[in-house]
Amino acid sequence: MNRPHITIDDTVEQAVARFPALAAVFVSFGMACVGCDMAAFDTVRDAAAAYDREPAELLAELNRAAAAELGP
Repeated sequence: MNRPHITIDDTVEQAVARFPALAAVFVSFGMACVGCDMAAFDTVRDAAAAYDREPAELLAELNRAAAAELGP
């Protein structure tokens, strides 16, 4: 079975809608993405660039949190 995952091209809003626990990841990275008007338009890549964060590192943390939210 394929587990859902977050991609670099998902918007912040799409990602958090699918996995609400991701909000904590954005906050832990010092990002005010959750609740931002641009969340509907900015991709994970865009958000990482806006906050000068490494996209691959952010994406890895988002996917870890998504997997944890899904459980075993």
